[in-house]
Amino acid sequence: MIRSRFLGSAIIYTIANFTVAGVPFLLLPILTRNLSPEEYGAVAMFMVVVAFMAVGAGLNTHGAIMIRYHNSDLFQTSTYVSSVLFILLASTSVLAIIVYLGQASLELYTGLPITWIAFAVFVASSQFIVQILLTLWQASGQPTKFASLRISQATLDGVLSLFLVITLTLSWEGRLLGIGAAWGISAIAAFYFLNKGGWLVKTPDRYHAKDALRYGIPLLPHAMAGLALAMTDRFLVTNLMDLTSTGIYMVAVQIGMILQIAADAFNKAFAPWLINALHTANINRDKKIVRYTYLYFFVILSIAIGIGAASDFIVYLVAGDQYKEAADIAKYTLIGNAFVGMYFMVTNYVFFSRRTELLSLTTTIIGVATFGLTYYLIKINGATGAAQAFMISQILMFLVTWYIANKCHSMPWGLRSK
Repeated sequence: MIRSRFLGSAIIYTIANFTVAGVPFLLLPILTRNLSPEEYGAVAMFMVVVAFMAVGAGLNTHGAIMIRYHNSDLFQTSTYVSSVLFILLASTSVLAIIVYLGQASLELYTGLPITWIAFAVFVASSQFIVQILLTLWQASGQPTKFASLRISQATLDGVLSLFLVITLTLSWEGRLLGIGAAWGISAIAAFYFLNKGGWLVKTPDRYHAKDALRYGIPLLPHAMAGLALAMTDRFLVTNLMDLTSTGIYMVAVQIGMILQIAADAFNKAFAPWLINALHTANINRDKKIVRYTYLYFFVILSIAIGIGAASDFIVYLVAGDQYKEAADIAKYTLIGNAFVGMYFMVTNYVFFSRRTELLSLTTTIIGVATFGLTYYLIKINGATGAAQAFMISQILMFLVTWYIANKCHSMPWGLRSK
């Protein structure tokens, strides 16, 4: 029953995720032939700035919509959504002030003009608006609409970027304008569908806003530490080795990401059903969930090991012989991403219990430890050491989160009969 319920949605989410992830891969060989390394570096730095701005824009409160969607007796969805949008407006205003006051330092550390840093705030805010609609469609079990918007945004991003960079020869600025225009247009479309779906009201509610903030604010350290955790390996490979090693390492990272994309797609189908189901007690259903979760663990680890065994051929096929060193690195990034997928399956219980501060604490501690471990292993094993540190950190993240999840919401993981 669980399998039949999720299979169709999981397939749709997987197609959407792979399509969205595929656009940057398709653009890569074109953009690198039209932009200098310095210009392409500016694009990469802009995306890093957007990622950090996205943490502050909306304060992670869109996730609360998923949790409260099925609590219609306590929370009205339209009022909740409008309250979250009010939080976005307030937090974006604060970000704009921070950018204005800190423009000299921001330009120094990012290498970007202040106009593009401010533009990153706009892009992050647009992403948040789109994410609200995607969350509602995910919570209400509408994967086709979810996929349509994600694929449309990614396609628009690619088409506009190519037009601006190649046809209008706007260089790296054209790529940034393409990214911003695609998200801006998508945000306008999201507003239209939010209004059409009856998910907006004119007046936000303080009670709903406070509830959303109680969910989102404890996640801020988690989100910031997660970003730092994601970038530590690349930062240290570049600084302890060289850019050539970073290029080889990134090929391995991209191969490993394939598994994470598929796992994220599955979780998008699974999480709404699970959160809704957990509102009622049913020991037999819980046992079935646990059995399927263990099957999922086995399958995703087997896939990671299988792809890793073929990594020499895969790297040669997608990147060429000059990147052959990425094959051994990919074995570790694949296993690490398998544990990311396993983490997705257990962290839902923490989100359901609204104990997000525990995730923040866990991510922060493991993030700090990972920095030291990555530094040490790179010194010993080079870029392969960075991948080994990534794998170890994701195993630890999964195990600790699994333990916390069972404390927050007990499940029959031992599968013992009553």
